[in-house]
Amino acid sequence: MLLLITDTCKALDENETTLGVYLDLSKAFDTIDHSILLKKLDFYCIRGQALDWFSSYLYNKKKQFVHYMGSNYHVETIKYGVPKGSVLGPLLFIVYTNDLPRCLN
Repeated sequence: MLLLITDTCKALDENETTLGVYLDLSKAFDTIDHSILLKKLDFYCIRGQALDWFSSYLYNKKKQFVHYMGSNYHVETIKYGVPKGSVLGPLLFIVYTNDLPRCLN
């Protein structure tokens, strides 16, 4: 953060143009398209039984909820994205966004 502030102040002092791009990734895990993710996993040589397992993990996990003291809370149907709080969620998100810099000009 200090480097960002220092560089911005220096650029402004030298009458240079400054530009900031900020991304809000708070709902990013919820927007992952399963078919695109599976194609990317295939590109990274995840094939056969392993790819079938990921497909089953993404498509057959229709509902997510919190079970506490014998009751289910926050029941949600999953259509896109990866299951919240899952161990694989961050890894699958990285696979999904790994080629993002190559898509930008």
